[in-house]
Amino acid sequence: MLFLSDDTERFWTEDVSTGIHYQINSESALTWHQARKSCQQQNAELLSITETEEQAYVGELTKKFGFPFWIGLNALNFNSGWQWAGGSPFRYLNWVPGSPFPFPGKICGVLNPKKNAKWENQACNQKLGYICKKGTFSSKPDIIEERLISCTDGWWPYAGHCYSIHRDPKTWEDALSSCKEQGGDLASVHNIAEHSFLVSQLGYKPTDELWLGLNDLKAQFYFEWSDGTPVTFTMWQRGHPTYRSHLDDCTAMKGQDGYWATDACNKQLGYICKKKPSPQSSEKDTIDDPGCQKGWRRYDLHCYLVGSALLTFSEANKTCEQSKAYLATVESRNEQTFLISLMGLRSEKYFWIGLSDTEERGNFRWTNGEIPHFTHWNTAMPGKEQGCVVMGNGIAAGLWDVVSCEKTSNYLCKQRAEGVPPPAPPGQVPVVTCAQGWDRTPRADSCVKFFMREGSQKKSWFEAEEFCRELGGNLISINTREDQIFLWRLASDRGLNTQGFWIGLFLLNPDKEFAWIDGSPVIYENWEEYEPNNSRELEHCVMLTRSPQMRWNDLRCEHLLNWICETKTGILISPFNWNFQLTKDGWLIYENKQYYFSETQAHMEEARRACQKNFADLVVLEKERERRFLWQYISTKSGGESYFIGLVVSFDQRFRWLDDTPVSYVAWAPNEPNFVNNDENCVVMSDDFGLWKDINCGVRNKFICERKNSTYSGFAPTVLPPLGGCPETWLLFNNKCYKIFGSREDERLSWHSARNVCRELGGNLASIHNSKVQAFLTFHLKDVANETWIGLNSIIYGYMYLWTDGSAFDYKKWGRGFPLRGKYHRTDCIAMTERSVDEAGLWEETDCQHKKSYLCQMDSKPELFHSTSAPVSGDFVHYGNNSYLIIPSKMNWEEARKACKEKSSELASIFDHYSNIFLMLQALQYGEPLWIGLNSNVNYGYYRWINKRRINFSKWDYGEPKQKRACVYLSLSENWKTAPCDEKHFPVCKKTEDVLPSDPPQGIGTCPESDHMSWIPFRSHCYNFNINEMSWGNSVTQCILSGGMLTSVEDENESNFLTEHADLYTSKTSGFWIGIYRNVNGQLLWQDNSALDFVNWGEGQPSGVELDFCVELSASTGFWSFLPCSSQKGFICKKPKRSRNIIIF
Repeated sequence: MLFLSDDTERFWTEDVSTGIHYQINSESALTWHQARKSCQQQNAELLSITETEEQAYVGELTKKFGFPFWIGLNALNFNSGWQWAGGSPFRYLNWVPGSPFPFPGKICGVLNPKKNAKWENQACNQKLGYICKKGTFSSKPDIIEERLISCTDGWWPYAGHCYSIHRDPKTWEDALSSCKEQGGDLASVHNIAEHSFLVSQLGYKPTDELWLGLNDLKAQFYFEWSDGTPVTFTMWQRGHPTYRSHLDDCTAMKGQDGYWATDACNKQLGYICKKKPSPQSSEKDTIDDPGCQKGWRRYDLHCYLVGSALLTFSEANKTCEQSKAYLATVESRNEQTFLISLMGLRSEKYFWIGLSDTEERGNFRWTNGEIPHFTHWNTAMPGKEQGCVVMGNGIAAGLWDVVSCEKTSNYLCKQRAEGVPPPAPPGQVPVVTCAQGWDRTPRADSCVKFFMREGSQKKSWFEAEEFCRELGGNLISINTREDQIFLWRLASDRGLNTQGFWIGLFLLNPDKEFAWIDGSPVIYENWEEYEPNNSRELEHCVMLTRSPQMRWNDLRCEHLLNWICETKTGILISPFNWNFQLTKDGWLIYENKQYYFSETQAHMEEARRACQKNFADLVVLEKERERRFLWQYISTKSGGESYFIGLVVSFDQRFRWLDDTPVSYVAWAPNEPNFVNNDENCVVMSDDFGLWKDINCGVRNKFICERKNSTYSGFAPTVLPPLGGCPETWLLFNNKCYKIFGSREDERLSWHSARNVCRELGGNLASIHNSKVQAFLTFHLKDVANETWIGLNSIIYGYMYLWTDGSAFDYKKWGRGFPLRGKYHRTDCIAMTERSVDEAGLWEETDCQHKKSYLCQMDSKPELFHSTSAPVSGDFVHYGNNSYLIIPSKMNWEEARKACKEKSSELASIFDHYSNIFLMLQALQYGEPLWIGLNSNVNYGYYRWINKRRINFSKWDYGEPKQKRACVYLSLSENWKTAPCDEKHFPVCKKTEDVLPSDPPQGIGTCPESDHMSWIPFRSHCYNFNINEMSWGNSVTQCILSGGMLTSVEDENESNFLTEHADLYTSKTSGFWIGIYRNVNGQLLWQDNSALDFVNWGEGQPSGVELDFCVELSASTGFWSFLPCSSQKGFICKKPKRSRNIIIF
């Protein structure tokens, strides 16, 4: 790499391997056109890239920058595809995935260093940095040897080669073989003249689709000619070449102008062969065309002569007249194409045609006095200078320039062919009717329609033009005063002359003059006063103003307005219209498909089930026209919403349609797909031009169902997935497989690494959608001494929790204090906790980078399915030190108790969280809730176990226990519920090897009985656990008012008693104030003045030396810790028992 520093070459970098220089303009911000002018002023051009090596070199030059740069890529020609400014062939593609997105107005290209120097399309009026390029490449036209040759029958000569059209359909490979069998190859095209020959002289028809030799079969997105000749020229159709990997690898010419389009190589099309003449072929002096003089060439009804001398305009005109001809008129694009093919055989740069404005400046007329109805001006033409018109050759082939009439140039003569009758005198123009809702123009060759919309349904100029093209036309052109008056009368009659409308006049290149989008000449103008003014150099599109005269005004193309479309008579109006046809059950009809647009939102799986119930599925989009049709329908509804479609993304970022239709068409929105967090596995169509975005499948959106035209109605039955089994060491539950990893510390991983492992195994981090799965997983995590990652996270949105497998977030089991709100740290990933037993498995947010155990989940595999036997009736199941038996017979509670006694057991008591889950999992096998041994009738109104044990563990359902229902059952959701004792359920019996501890001995005396406070006896004192949270100081006051003080703790037994009872309230409060405080000397004392000879501090405690810190007893652990005394906590009051003869009222 060589940096040049002299004054003329400052800031340029040379690639010494090619001699090409590059200028990176990172500190200047210009529009695309301003950037191009800046390059051209330095005898350079905006960057073009035609080789992979050049792409790599430029990528290295720009990799340090974090913003995009303008390059020469553009689609400024509305009738053709992407091209390079300066004329380099567009033969190498390096788009960002999803680009170029079909967004109207995004017609200029950038190179984005942040995306590996790949290309994107943007609006040309953005102000960005830019890259210029200059070097040893030449812009001189190709010189084609004008050697006249003869070719065998069926072949046509041009520029030293023979060409032949074949319309028998073949695949690209078969067409290539056919050409080679004839001694040639599929045609290669190296300049506009050769292309023009194929279109105008070889018998090409607008309905043809013919293979050429261009392909990217050897290297993806790098096009080469099959005959090995260099790629020097491309002529792509609008929207081509496509950027679809391994789908459209071959090229065909098609359409009115024979522009090129990529297509699937296995498609069967006609083809064009090209070969060199055989050695036996003789050279010819001239080509004789019927009806033409010797040396003249025939096209349609006329003969043409390419001059042989350099003459002034008037000399050339006289020379043509001497041959009973005239300087050529050009009346159509087809005629223009033919003339280009003739000029391409010559080396001269310019050729006179018969157009000038010598009689009246700016009023161009043909030499026969007629007004031109077709023009093809070059940049900045026709300008303001008087002169005569030449047609360019070479790189500027076919473009018209105004030059001095005294300049000498070659010329083109034209005359009517012999035997062709003269044109008939103008007569009555036959009346041509227009489609319903359209109006015929005074010219009688076109139809127009005003399109009115409200608010956001109005369109930008680009959107309006796209709309008109979809109908087979363009935004309207106004070529005469009569056209303007016609529109004014039409609008006035309908009360529309106070509305603004887009018309087809535009100025996308500031160096050019205004032009009509349909290519017609600008020979009439009706500007508002002081217009056009191109305010801030950003007003490039033209509207009819709201003034009574409907004059013209230039405006920013992004403005939203109504619009007027024009179509030529005889052109079939597109079937799309705003009168959408619906079926009887409300489905939208389009071709052979029907669509349903949901009114409500759903996650993707729910949306798909809704479609399938109607014999449909989420929509599959196979072509641009279908997408546009659906978008137009969406745009008639309320805006701002997206719709699920049937495209899904696998974890390796490959796309597939749900019905396995090949993905041959995509329409991504800008910067999509972006694979955020690598769990956006579904796709939505936005109302933003109907473009697509990837999204997590669990985000709720509207959706579009699609079904084939049929007589199906009603609802389809729900199809359940087949039952399956799991690989060895995996756990099967609810037809899913689960496995726990990271029991050992060295196996633990961060959230993202854990997810990667699960995906490599064919699954994902587990998602949890109901209490049954939650309980199952919690039970199996009981021996894991660490938090365990699950798939829930808030990485993408921060405020929204999503499962990384895209399933719906329809169940939650947060631990106390979660989810966090207003957090400042990255705690976007969710783990199941391993705190106290009763909090095991609850969810908490934590840092995704922490290393933890993790839980993988995958779908069960049908090939591993094996029938599981039903639970064996009569067999006790062992768990811990206990054995359990479920009797599969429904009975009331008392019958259940007796049935257990007959089995030498009792109705089960439950003393811990895991035993509760174990029994719930057993109940699930039967699908029935279970009576347990809890009953308030046999314990004087208190809920006690029938073995007289107090409840030290509870799992009451919400709103339980209910006072008037004495008997308790374990539900299938793991919770305890009260019920009338005569209800009938299965009983669960229990045998235990544990020795039931006796209740601790109580001191003499009793505790108060009160309606508003509950006192619990322990030894010589009574205790009240108050869950009304308040500060430490207020807690002291409340205890004093009740006749006691905040509790002291004398020993471990009392500590265990307090912990046991505090644990029952973990769902109500996180902790309780106890009676420790600091005196003025900083000493810790009990409020009741008892000795502080027992402590139960938590880890890292005591802490906090401030006087305003007090002590909390944790409800879940019983450990003590310091907190600010103003914190809001529950509190425990303690007071001595009363002697039995004292009555409390």
